[in-house]
Amino acid sequence: MIRTAVGYSGGTSGNPTYRSIGDHSETIRIEFDPRQVSYQELLAVFWESHEPTYDVLSRQYRNAIFFLSTEQKEQAERSRNEFAARTGSNIFTAIEPAGPFYLAEDYHQKYLLRQSTGIFQALQATFPNEEAFIASTTAARLNGYLGCNGDPGMLPETTSDLGLSPVLQQRLIESVSSRCRNFRGLSCPAPR
Repeated sequence: MIRTAVGYSGGTSGNPTYRSIGDHSETIRIEFDPRQVSYQELLAVFWESHEPTYDVLSRQYRNAIFFLSTEQKEQAERSRNEFAARTGSNIFTAIEPAGPFYLAEDYHQKYLLRQSTGIFQALQATFPNEEAFIASTTAARLNGYLGCNGDPGMLPETTSDLGLSPVLQQRLIESVSSRCRNFRGLSCPAPR
């Protein structure tokens, strides 16, 4: 993952906000390096990370994939069909062309990281402004780990690569290993 941002897409009204979302849906924009992770791999994570068999009646919270190319559309449709065949279920996830993406308000961005105040405050001091923080690969990765996502074996190896001080590395690993079942038992490789 290079970076992520949450926002609104899939509608026709201009400049949606959380309080005035119009006909848009809450979405996440994922920027990735296809040499590191394929679109097909992202689709596999997507299908396992939400409930596609539930017909959400609210446009705001519906399940959708917004594709950027014909190739992405075909891959998304193929992965949907494979998931449906494997589970024997009706799938209600929409597959639509990506339209304009509107960033959600700052307080929605990197939400889990913002809730980890000690880590967030120390990290925030390294960014010149909110836009740089939101666009940060480091912030995206930390938010993912704090959400109990990612490879537990890679976290201790990559904490120093994220530019965190030894104290922040320790805080991150303690936070993740105490909250996330799949990260329990990790220890921080940084010197104390």
